[in-house]
Amino acid sequence: MTLPGDINRRAFLARGPALGAALAAGPAMAAQTPTVPHHGVLRVGCLNVMTYSHLPHWWGPLINPREAQKDLAFTGMRMTHCWDLEAEHAKQFAQKFGCAAVERFDDMVGEVDAIISGGYHCHGWNHILHEPYLKAGLPNLINRPFSNALAKANRMINAAQTHGTPILNPSAYEHNDTIDRAQAWVKENKVLCYNATTAAEDYPTHGVHGVYMVVKVIAEAGNPIVSVSYRAQRWDRTPGVLTFEHRDAEGRPFFGTLHLVPDSLGTIRIHTAETYGGKGFEIYTGSSRLYGRTSFWGPTLWQFEKMARTGAMPESYDQILHKQQVFLAGWYSMLKRQGGTVRLEEVPEDWQSPIKIEGRPDNGTVDRFREMFGG
Repeated sequence: MTLPGDINRRAFLARGPALGAALAAGPAMAAQTPTVPHHGVLRVGCLNVMTYSHLPHWWGPLINPREAQKDLAFTGMRMTHCWDLEAEHAKQFAQKFGCAAVERFDDMVGEVDAIISGGYHCHGWNHILHEPYLKAGLPNLINRPFSNALAKANRMINAAQTHGTPILNPSAYEHNDTIDRAQAWVKENKVLCYNATTAAEDYPTHGVHGVYMVVKVIAEAGNPIVSVSYRAQRWDRTPGVLTFEHRDAEGRPFFGTLHLVPDSLGTIRIHTAETYGGKGFEIYTGSSRLYGRTSFWGPTLWQFEKMARTGAMPESYDQILHKQQVFLAGWYSMLKRQGGTVRLEEVPEDWQSPIKIEGRPDNGTVDRFREMFGG
């Protein structure tokens, strides 16, 4: 399933120490000045708005206050259009948030300044759903997971690079004060090892939050991941443990673990030769409805709005690709190697990870996406 214009993944990984520098380089500018206005309200179109989506309960109320609810607008964006696989769901979302439902997923081109996609079940088809908006140069928030295949991820990144389109592929576990402080500390210290935890029912929906957190704190501080192993009794349940092998800027190897457990939001304890017992960082959601929303859910939207207004991406295209490779290598370890170590370059371009999670009441959405878009 290698697609035209794919990034040469093996050449990307072979860059060695240069990759560490690229991952630590910080925010990257898009290739061209964004066409969205720098002032005034940003008109946002939304994809995948209801089924297993962050939009109806978490992001939506922070953007468009709901009528008769105790909501506040915490951004300079407004949702003006929406699309969902199920037309009735789009109408329900539109009524709740005062926006217009569209019939086709690409009908929002020319109507909005930016795109937010909030769903999980859609990630195997993100390369189709987002392509019109990537080619139009509109800033795209593509919720985690980015894709279920490297070839599809490459297709999106290539489209973004070609058209100068900024992308944000976020987890709330990346964009918060705790993780910013942890990454800054790692940049100033030589890591010996680390152990992290994340709340997860399974690997692809919430284990990915921990993967993105580790990449943000450790890899994007200049210590790229070169191999992954994932051990668990079954992929659609926790507990499970991932082990990551890193290389620092000097080529020195070190290791860390991520434990997927049901009772931890997100923690990481980082060990150095100078820090006895390690230094710990823990993500908090805030002590009330107001601070819970603004400390945990708000930063992702603020990062996206800043990117949409300035064109400056919080992560480079290389960094986005790196965390997709790490995510899929964990999958490949569990499903193809019985938990054995997998180097990132060993995951085939056209290998696709599963999406449907048995037992979820809404997993029929996957079949509907497949029926509509193939794959």
